Amino acid sequence: MIKSMTGYGRGEISENGFHVCVEIKTLNHRFLDVSLRLPKPLSALEEKLRLRIADSIKRGRVEINVSLETYGKSLDVLELNSDLLNQYLAILNTIKDKFALSGDIKVSDILSLSGVIEIKNVDIDVDNLWVTLDKALSIGIKNLIDMRVSEGIKLKDDIMNRLDILSNIIDKIEERGPIVVKEYKKKLEARIRELTGNDFDQNRFLTEVAVMADRTSIAEEITRFRSHISQFRDSLDSDMPIGKKLDFLTQEMNREANTIGSKSVDLDIVNGVIELKDQIEKIREQVQNIE
Repeated sequence: MIKSMTGYGRGEISENGFHVCVEIKTLNHRFLDVSLRLPKPLSALEEKLRLRIADSIKRGRVEINVSLETYGKSLDVLELNSDLLNQYLAILNTIKDKFALSGDIKVSDILSLSGVIEIKNVDIDVDNLWVTLDKALSIGIKNLIDMRVSEGIKLKDDIMNRLDILSNIIDKIEERGPIVVKEYKKKLEARIRELTGNDFDQNRFLTEVAVMADRTSIAEEITRFRSHISQFRDSLDSDMPIGKKLDFLTQEMNREANTIGSKSVDLDIVNGVIELKDQIEKIREQVQNIE
């Protein structure tokens, strides 16, 4: 089952006095690129989070936001830096005495002094918190994957329809090939008769037609093009990440279409190539969003 690279998932768990919320958003990217926003108490769990994500998501930009709340206690506590305050007071008193200044030191003055009041994180049992976080993460990942699979089904349906269109176009181009040779033979013979009458070298004439047929033959390109379509269809049923493979196949189909176009001067075939390239480009745009 193919997956889209775009999606969103959310997971929440409340237990052991904690409420953990995990939000996961994924976007198109050539490789796996994980961006994390964690509360400071969870920073030690970053590597575990990255490994869990890498187990479930193989390609795309992944943005994860984790929020943490506690019940009955705060994650932060305020502490007085007594040593620093004593130094401040000593300096202030020295200034007052030296310059004969008046006035008392107020509490508001003390609170404005840098570093006197410090915010510190409460020690948390990270191992227990990981259990809660992992549960929320699992829910978020499941919801994300469900959305990516749903979007992947839509992408597959669209691509399959366009592969059918490509098959029909390539069939018409193939049918046109022998007709082009016959038309060339007829025009060449008429031109030669016009210039020489009925007295011309039939063997040389047939050789010229054969050379033209060989030079403009697109049989190999059509065979390879059909092979790419077949590989494309088979890949769309794979459970493995296939985005890069499909991107390669679209490049190969485009290359074959260009070769077919360069070998032909027939207007119908050239128009068919234009239609091929238009559908290939639409498929390529969809493939950019497949994991």
